[in-house]
Amino acid sequence: MTDDPRVSSCSEQQDTEDLHTGGIRLGLGARHKYFAKLRARNQDDKKYDVQEKLAEGGMGEIYRVYDRCLKRELVTKVILPHVAEDSVLFERFVAEAQITGKLEHPNIVPVHDMGVMANDKLYFSMKYVSGVSLGEIVKGVRDEDPAYDQYTRFRLLTIFRKVCDAVAFAHSHRVLHRDIKPDNIMVGAFGEVLLMDWGLAKETEAEEGFEAGEETDPEDVAKTRYGVVKGTPAFMSPEQAKGLSEQLDERSDIFLLGATLYALATCSTPFTGDDIYEILANAESGNFISPALKAPERELPLELCRIILQAMAYDQDERYQTVQELSEDVDALLAGNTTSIRRFFEPGDMVIHEGDIGREAYVMISGEVEVFQMMRGKEVRLITLGEGDVIGEMALISDFPRSASIRALQKTEVFVITEEVLKQGLDQLPPWIGTIIDCLAERLRVANANIHPLMSGDCSYHILQQLRYIYLLHGAPSFDAYTECHIIAIPTQETILEISSSLCISREQIELAIARLLKANLLRPVGPDHLSIPNFDLFGEFLAFVAETVGISGGFGSQPDTALFAQAGEFVIRHASPQDMKEEGELEAVPTISEEKLLRVATRRTRDRFVQILAQMQLANSSPSAKAKPERHRVR
Repeated sequence: MTDDPRVSSCSEQQDTEDLHTGGIRLGLGARHKYFAKLRARNQDDKKYDVQEKLAEGGMGEIYRVYDRCLKRELVTKVILPHVAEDSVLFERFVAEAQITGKLEHPNIVPVHDMGVMANDKLYFSMKYVSGVSLGEIVKGVRDEDPAYDQYTRFRLLTIFRKVCDAVAFAHSHRVLHRDIKPDNIMVGAFGEVLLMDWGLAKETEAEEGFEAGEETDPEDVAKTRYGVVKGTPAFMSPEQAKGLSEQLDERSDIFLLGATLYALATCSTPFTGDDIYEILANAESGNFISPALKAPERELPLELCRIILQAMAYDQDERYQTVQELSEDVDALLAGNTTSIRRFFEPGDMVIHEGDIGREAYVMISGEVEVFQMMRGKEVRLITLGEGDVIGEMALISDFPRSASIRALQKTEVFVITEEVLKQGLDQLPPWIGTIIDCLAERLRVANANIHPLMSGDCSYHILQQLRYIYLLHGAPSFDAYTECHIIAIPTQETILEISSSLCISREQIELAIARLLKANLLRPVGPDHLSIPNFDLFGEFLAFVAETVGISGGFGSQPDTALFAQAGEFVIRHASPQDMKEEGELEAVPTISEEKLLRVATRRTRDRFVQILAQMQLANSSPSAKAKPERHRVR
């Protein structure tokens, strides 16, 4: 083969391929011939205007240049002098350009051209990416730099997912990257994500024997481990840290992806040490702190930690076997579809137990459940719930015990919402939305701790007592056309407003409580806008029952002997004790009272009915939003 730079392009192409795939170290003459051929193709030394030097690595210098022909900015990687003189490094430089050049993928930096500068320095040009490295982003997040607040966990996972696509594409072309890490990932200003620096890339079927840059002397173990290991020790797999190049495969890159994900999650490298030897020793042994313990303050989702640990498993067979498998789990994490988030209940199974401290809420996918409370040793059903209802949501923002029990009536499937799942959902939102939700949840917790007791607890007794006082103080004579009897009536809306003002609770709570009392016939409507208490004794018994049930002890105690009497068309209050009446000479002044009128209603049947009425009243005043959705019951 001649050294004439005007050789045919066919021969030139063949030499280029031989340089990359021949598996033979090139001598100085062969390298000079290669330079000559490239120089012949690049006669215009003014093709690029050098703008600035961006960086310098172990193989070359990186410059930002301006392409005069296409009028665009590019990046050139120019070979360093010592690399050009070393046959192994020279081949690796050329291999990087050739391998990257054939990997045409949106998330792999494209190589545009390869040539020789006027100073006989070999170079190749690549796309210029205006942005920052993922390593810089991780550092900014770690330091809580406000400029990096936009990089939520969700966004970082989205970036990582694009890197997975790039690596999967390379593997489909039998190429290993072998140096995946945050510093080799560029994030553009417009969402571009590019996997860079393919200098250590290897074509898995390129050659049978010698691979450029590998140390093959098995007797020099120390040198094999600490002298020729290629990659970044803080991220590399055990087999790569040991220098076992023949064991490197796609799963070694998967380990590097897991280590990169570790850095995104914890803002720290997996392997650390006081020097390079300690870092390599830890990498060889797979000694790293689990991500959850490395950064407990970041409250990492369990599923994210599981993905990292599987990708970074010491044994290659225990890792994800393909990048696609890893990508699928990351996709599920991004979508919130983590494992073990659905639960099934057979009819009769308990979903929630009253009094338990819960850490989960549930969204009903199918089936039906009943919500009930235990009152005086008996189950009182409050409501039934079905598809689409949410139960137990207060457990996610408070430490209060469950306020009711829930039991499946049919075969039921629920979506389990844990604190972790909730946080994953928040991670998908812009940071300011998550901040607002956290603030609202905290304020709800504080308000719940300091709320007026009648707003957070059972105000049934207090509403009943207010009704009784208003009835006695403001009741006016009326006539019940249905019973054809004289009665006392109170105006409905004025009564509701008075109770609301006195107890500082919402009108909706009072309206629903009164509705329950009307349904139970403890109150009776008088026309469209008045109420009456048809049986004042029974009402008093119910009031005493409620006081006993909810544990309220009044200052005056119960007054079962108070009754209402009609005399000459006027209503007056009298004590029904015959002794009191005799002393005051009142027996002649009031109608005779039968024993049935004074009989306290205390049968078991009545008390069971009281239990049901009270349960309905408690349901009514336990939900401030019940006016809009009266059929719903908020269960912690």
